[in-house]
Amino acid sequence: MVDKDTTIRILRYAKNGFLQNGYQGTSLANICGQAGVTTGALYHRFPSKDALFRAVVEPASNELLEKLICPQENVNAIIPEPCLTFTYTYWDVFRTIVRCKDAPFYAEFRTMLSETLYQRLLQCRGELSRQAHLPFFLSKAYLAGFLEIIRCNYDFETAHKSIQIMDKFMLL
Repeated sequence: MVDKDTTIRILRYAKNGFLQNGYQGTSLANICGQAGVTTGALYHRFPSKDALFRAVVEPASNELLEKLICPQENVNAIIPEPCLTFTYTYWDVFRTIVRCKDAPFYAEFRTMLSETLYQRLLQCRGELSRQAHLPFFLSKAYLAGFLEIIRCNYDFETAHKSIQIMDKFMLL
């Protein structure tokens, strides 16, 4: 039987380690030491470093993508305010993802988010789809801006204003 408290402790120290030291700079031995568990206990729960990283970041990242795909409100924004609020609710998780560009999950997340932002852009501004590659280029620029907000650790108000400015520009 797997002790939930131990798993939660491992996840907490793993998230802190990945956020502070990056993916390559985080050692499973250090996580085990901080969590007060053996490497066997960690590997019993997570078969690899990648599996541990995914356990830390996938739940929140998947939920964000779901919220972007099916926003609760019919708003004319690529990243609606509830999605930005959700991002800030799980701010350490999203900062961890952006900090760990060398983690296998990062490229997958970036691709999924890029595709989702592209679809949101088309939903908000359908006529752009007739303009060849323009929506694709705009969605890539939007993605870069959103990830930069996370990387630079903007406060919510500054991020919200930045998203509004990007929306105005992208949805002219």
